[in-house]
Amino acid sequence: MARESANPAAKLSRILPKQLRMVLEQSMVYAQVQADDFSSLIGSLMVFMFIVSAVAALFIFKFTSSPLLTLITAFISFFGLFFFIKILYDMIADKISSQIEKVLPDMLMLMAANLRAGMIPENSFLASIKPEFGKLNILLSHAAIEVQGGENFSDALIEMASRTTSRFFRDTMRIIGEGLRSGAELHLILENLATNILQNESIRNDMRAQVRSYSLFIFLASTIAAPLLYGVASFLIGILDSIGSISSSSTQVPSYGAGLGGTFSSFSLPQISTNLILIVSVLNVVITTTSSALLGGILNSGRAKDGLKSVPIYILIGIGIFFAVRFGVSSFFSSSSAGSIGGI
Repeated sequence: MARESANPAAKLSRILPKQLRMVLEQSMVYAQVQADDFSSLIGSLMVFMFIVSAVAALFIFKFTSSPLLTLITAFISFFGLFFFIKILYDMIADKISSQIEKVLPDMLMLMAANLRAGMIPENSFLASIKPEFGKLNILLSHAAIEVQGGENFSDALIEMASRTTSRFFRDTMRIIGEGLRSGAELHLILENLATNILQNESIRNDMRAQVRSYSLFIFLASTIAAPLLYGVASFLIGILDSIGSISSSSTQVPSYGAGLGGTFSSFSLPQISTNLILIVSVLNVVITTTSSALLGGILNSGRAKDGLKSVPIYILIGIGIFFAVRFGVSSFFSSSSAGSIGGI
């Protein structure tokens, strides 16, 4: 109890629902976050989320003076930040998994060589811990501590595999554990696993090369062509709206009879706000570029979340092209109008 009172951040983390807290802790484990107490870290993150949500709520209240909108803004800001932080940890975890899968065949071959040299499986595993393996070395060191502490070697391998999102790594440790229990020739299993992983990575690289042209086409269509068309269309609609406003206020429709004249006199162009057109166009650009980034992640790796890191870049490019096109078209029309007046 003394430790809990001395650490208010850990007590603050209990405000978060247990299920959400466990999900975030698991993401931190996968991301190899080095922390003695995840509750304290989550509590510190919650302080940051409370501050940001309070600032957002005060900003909305200043302009709307609506308590309901203020409460909704605070709620959305808090949990939006929570899921953003979780996605950020998930992206780090996926990057670590990719690094582990790249060096995993080398680790397996080294362990197989140690077994061929006459080492027992536990010692061959401990001798395979090398700084060159990077993030994999952290998992190996953790498992080595468990083994040296008296835990069963097979159980330590399974527990180590549960600390990463890599499916290849989990399956590899499971196969090694089953090989240990069955008494099979472990060095042959390790060599075959390393060969299969290398072949699988080669196939995945070939598949990425084949879909690269599709990813490029989607990028060009959604991030460059679509904002360009939205920019031109929104500007032209603004011009038509201005012409419609002028014509509706100055044009008199002649009357040719009671029925026909009444029909034309009641006709008017719809009034559409140019600000509304601009907002809708920007939202469409954001939605299109975000979808493009997520689809690119699916094509390249089979996971939509791998495209999340490209979302801000795609959005910035799309919005930049959108406003650049509007500025360019506006400058062109202005120069053309000035030139025609000068010619007169």
